Order: sequence, then structure tokens, then C-alpha cells
Amino acid sequence: MKKLIIPLLMLVCFQGYGQEKFSTYENNYIFKTYNIRISTEENEKFRLWIDAMSFDKLHDKGGISIDSSKYKAFIESVNQAKVKYVEWIKTAKDNNVKEVAKPMDISCSVDAYFYYGDVQFQFNDPLDFEFKIISIKDITKYLLTINTGELQSSSNQFMKVDGLALVFTSVNDIDKFLDNISFQKINNYLTKPKAKDLFK
Repeated sequence: MKKLIIPLLMLVCFQGYGQEKFSTYENNYIFKTYNIRISTEENEKFRLWIDAMSFDKLHDKGGISIDSSKYKAFIESVNQAKVKYVEWIKTAKDNNVKEVAKPMDISCSVDAYFYYGDVQFQFNDPLDFEFKIISIKDITKYLLTINTGELQSSSNQFMKVDGLALVFTSVNDIDKFLDNISFQKINNYLTKPKAKDLFK
């Protein structure tokens, strides 16, 4: 019964009940802006819904969902990846490396959502952190990718997509993303009076 209730609650929340646009972030690899939404529950619990780049040609919308219990672990993982990203960029430049794909030994799991007709969920999806160098002509890009891997609907094993990713092209991109989902900004949102409560 519990397995049925959780997806239903997330579906209700996803379709707009208590969910509001919170922020955005830039994917400068494909020059696209993605939305970040937030939904709230009692006792100052929250859930972030972060849209992401899709690897699937047919199902190109989806993202990762992080509730308040997993928020700290996610932020710590991204910060760990940022430190390694800076270190590996220096190593690549010092050794004139122009192309590489190197996984990072970082563990973190989130919930993921994608559209396959209706919205579908995969819960507790382990994220893969990877450092990539891509060179095209005289332009070299250093990427940090945070990938979901292939996703399968929790309600239908035949509904699968090729996965989603957050892609960052610089430390500045990472810092802006972290700032946009900082706990301070979330707390400001949680404590801000709702419009309906302003008029007594």
C-alpha cells in the first residue's frame, strides 16, 4: 500500500498542488535555461523539482526531485564534484589533455521524473558524476555532468527513457546553480508570508 501512496502523492504534487516556480539555472553546454520548482509540506519540509537535459529523443522532458531529507547529501555531493572538477581541469591543462571521460567516485541518490505520456517516476535513482573534456576544432570544453542513467517507470517496467543530466561547463555555472538552490533561499521562501495570508 505504501508503494502506491508515495507515487500518488508525488504525482499530485507534480501536477501543481503546492508547486511553484522557484528559480532557474543555465545549461551553457546546449545554451538552455531550465526551471527549478518547489513544493512544500507541513513542518517546513520541501521538495525541489529540477528540470534537466534529456538524452532521449522521443521523451525530452524530465528532471530530478530532491526532498528535504536528501537535500544536504545532494548539496555535499555537488560540492565534492566541484572540488574534483577544478583539480582535474588543472591536471588536464598541465598535461595538454584534450579529450577524456572520467567517472567520479561520488555517491548520491535522488528521485527522477520523466514524461512518457503522463509523468512517470523512478525513486532512489543513484546519480553518476562524470568529468568530460570535449574538443571541437580549437575549442575545448570542460564538463561536469550529473547523470541519472536509464530510467524506468515505477508503475510500468516497459516505460523507459535514456536518462537525464545536469551539465555544467564552468565553476561559475556550478556556483550559480548551488546559489539558486541554497538553503538560505529555500528558507526565505518557506518563511515568506503567502499572498492569501497578507489580507486579513
